[in-house]
Amino acid sequence: MRSIVLSLAALLLVGACAEYSTQTSSGAEYLARYEPVSTQAQPVVQRTVQRTASGTEIVDDTVQTVSTDEPIRHAAAIEPLLRLPARIGLARIEAGRLTAIPAGESALWTAFAQRHAALGGFAAIDPFLADYTLRTVLPQDQRALRRDASDVVTMIRLGAARQHMDAVLIYEVGSRERRVNGIDGLAPIGLLGAAPLPAAPIEKEGVARAFLMDVRNGYPYGAASASVDLVSLDRPFWSDKPQDALGIEAKTRITRGLVPEVEKMVGGVLEAMAARTPPAS
Repeated sequence: MRSIVLSLAALLLVGACAEYSTQTSSGAEYLARYEPVSTQAQPVVQRTVQRTASGTEIVDDTVQTVSTDEPIRHAAAIEPLLRLPARIGLARIEAGRLTAIPAGESALWTAFAQRHAALGGFAAIDPFLADYTLRTVLPQDQRALRRDASDVVTMIRLGAARQHMDAVLIYEVGSRERRVNGIDGLAPIGLLGAAPLPAAPIEKEGVARAFLMDVRNGYPYGAASASVDLVSLDRPFWSDKPQDALGIEAKTRITRGLVPEVEKMVGGVLEAMAARTPPAS
């Protein structure tokens, strides 16, 4: 189990900044530690605006009371379901969309899966299948009424469920800025949250973020992030290397920095799960 934890040499690939976190706690145990409390309602102003035939706006502010206690308890009421070996999906987000996994990045994840075959089988979440599943499960009239229908993570979970995955590893690659100097096609990261800020400013920075999530109930097993210095990808003015090739190389380098952090995160999840599992009698 500890073999998943990286060697020092592998850690050097991460670059400027990296981190990971894990979770295997029980929602039932979490809620059991607290006595039932009375709902503490908070005032909320609900504003409605009506326009008369003459164009005059009539504003009506109605004060209502709502409580966040119940949503908090609902959010906490979730349990880790993952059992190994498992079927684990791999989903890639770029520029806010689920995409196919490029060859260079796919090779990195294939090597990852081979190193940790005990985890189970890995398979990419197909963007076409995920979109088709969303449209099949939620017809157009229902999609118009549900805000989560436009959420890419919802689509990923639906596609992973259609492929009978137990968990899905979702990762996003990009940069902190709209365009890293001299590298086209590197969109800003943001859907899964930006990676942590490095200790020192980086002139050309690629970032990545990953989440391991249970497909069935959305349980968040862990998160990992990495920040990679791309300054060595500077293209001299006499170079004939196309910009799109630089973009592909940058994304592969960013993913290479992310993979070690995902390995540490998964290793932490496995150790925590083993500690929670009672020994066989």
